[in-house]
Amino acid sequence: MNLLLFPSGDALHDLVLPLHLRPERVWLLATPEHADSQASLGRLLGGHGLPSEKLSLPEFDNCTDPSGALIELLAPVIEGERDAPLILALGASASPWELVAEQVLAGLLEERDLRVLALTGQARRMVQLRPSPITLSEVPSLLVPDDYLGACGATLRRASSDSTDYAENAHERRELSLEMARRCGELGGSIGALNYVAIRALDRETEALTYPRQHLSRQPGQALREMLDAFQSAGLIDYDGRRELVFQSTAACRYLAGGWLEEYAWLTASELEVEHLSAGLELTWNGGRGMEPRNELDLFVLHHNRALTVECKTANMGRGDTTARILYKLDSIADRLSSLPGNAVLLSAREVPELIVKRADAQGIAVLSGGQLPRFRDWLRRWMKN
Repeated sequence: MNLLLFPSGDALHDLVLPLHLRPERVWLLATPEHADSQASLGRLLGGHGLPSEKLSLPEFDNCTDPSGALIELLAPVIEGERDAPLILALGASASPWELVAEQVLAGLLEERDLRVLALTGQARRMVQLRPSPITLSEVPSLLVPDDYLGACGATLRRASSDSTDYAENAHERRELSLEMARRCGELGGSIGALNYVAIRALDRETEALTYPRQHLSRQPGQALREMLDAFQSAGLIDYDGRRELVFQSTAACRYLAGGWLEEYAWLTASELEVEHLSAGLELTWNGGRGMEPRNELDLFVLHHNRALTVECKTANMGRGDTTARILYKLDSIADRLSSLPGNAVLLSAREVPELIVKRADAQGIAVLSGGQLPRFRDWLRRWMKN
């Protein structure tokens, strides 16, 4: 079996059919405009042990005889692989070259020797257009995180969740994290006060626990007092019942400064049994495209050939530059990790102003904030099924 494929700008979409079919060879046909996509897809295929060959086409608008050009280009392929069935893969929006290729191949080959396939349903189903009748079949989960990272030119340097104690600690603090998420609405600005003292306890340069004894600026309300009592019971702090708290470790500071929200998101995705899950990622971008050389990502989910990036924030989400940078970062990373809509979500412990929600929505970013945080489980469950 040989596969003819016209690389598009979405290497991940292009990769699914070859991985599903496992052909003996993939022939990549591309114009100069898509030469980079052709090379990128070739590398991804090679990483999966699938051999590929590159074939060059002129730009369609500059070609006076598209059918003749394709016949000349494909004749050696057809003659050299006479006994092997030929498959033409059509992209999400078939280009003129793909449509001409279908006509040319239909005229050169017997019906039984040509299959024309395409993906639908966000790359979860495969439709056979030729030979008749038209059929639809399920595509299994094929892509792995390295495919996404490789397609967008990123390298994973580390992930906090890869450490042996991450899952153990997250499960030990599960009830605390869930309770914080449930009570975000009533805690309100107290979350900011908690962030402030937790960060102040650490040395700015080394992040070592240097100033463990901290004082809240005002007497805490009932909701915060109850959470501080719970933190004390868990051994994270000593609390005098009023304004003084003493942090017991660097890890406790990081958890109270916002780590609880990342763990809440990780626990939620883990308990829903997503296929691939990482938290606390540090990525290096290879080649720029306006991105910073390194980025941190709170949560990355890969399920049934779809990627989801999750950004977790416990700081105040006002109208300033910080918020704009958060949204730009999330949208930029999500765009590079997956071209599908609905692939990014912002979880904010603080209420997000309506203006920011609208800006996020315009960028394809879902927002769950404050009292909405407990809805993340249902939101993620729907995303997994859609």
